[in-house]
Amino acid sequence: MSKFYLSLHRETIQADKALEMPALFGALWRVRGTPKVEDTPCQTPGSAQFLRASRKVRAIGGPASWLRFSLSKTAPEPDGLLHVEQVEIAPEQVLLRLDTVTFPPGANAWRHVHPGPGIRYLLQGELELQADDHRATMRTGDCWFEAADSPVKATASDTHGKSGFVRFMVLPVALQGQPSIRILDAADAAKPRMQVTHRHIDQVVRLPQG
Repeated sequence: MSKFYLSLHRETIQADKALEMPALFGALWRVRGTPKVEDTPCQTPGSAQFLRASRKVRAIGGPASWLRFSLSKTAPEPDGLLHVEQVEIAPEQVLLRLDTVTFPPGANAWRHVHPGPGIRYLLQGELELQADDHRATMRTGDCWFEAADSPVKATASDTHGKSGFVRFMVLPVALQGQPSIRILDAADAAKPRMQVTHRHIDQVVRLPQG
């Protein structure tokens, strides 16, 4: 196993300026404006782009802002940093996934696990998270980390029209194109699934040794 940093930045730049992405791999989630990754602009709400090291992101036609999820070998730069976790991952092929999960009012993601670590950012609404050792309420703009195989139950607020988050996870390659959630209780697994998951990026990469 090797140590990597999983991090989330929120960044804003002015028109026709550029930022270079220093991490090994990552994903960009558009917040506003038109960020452009190399030759590909992100123009619509919910636009996402996969990032490799040294890719440049520019703001086209006006200021632009985005969320940048990253996987790196070195500690991330502090500017705009919202969250960082050091994780241990086998230096081999892995699946990097950026997806969104949206809940109707009062819906549950029953006690479950995912087989890889990930960072989540709440885009709208409110979620109550219940882990085995703590409970927390997440509101719009909050972010949090979930370790691999760490049980959690999520319950959406019944006072918001929708609640939903975007997340970036490091998963086994075998899950490419497949759901990563595993409901822990058979009775819960038999209940209707009310949350909607949309995969935006499913990218297989090879991590460096050392």
